[in-house]
Amino acid sequence: MAKVTVYRVEAYDITSDSTVVSRRMATRKGAAMMRGDVIEDSATEIDEAQLENGEQWTAVGFNPHPRAGFQQQVTS
Repeated sequence: MAKVTVYRVEAYDITSDSTVVSRRMATRKGAAMMRGDVIEDSATEIDEAQLENGEQWTAVGFNPHPRAGFQQQVTS
């Protein structure tokens, strides 16, 4: 499986008239399509299949580091 680097993206939000961090992660190309700027220190390498189908970004709320192993506590 091919690997891609995704980043947190900071972009202008017209509804709040301020800069916000997107709830998606995106490749550099995806960030440009979103008219946003990548946050350099957030670079994470993932499998290309984890991007939304045919897009340059992940699903909303994507967690690149899901917990592994046995569940130790309940989180809400």
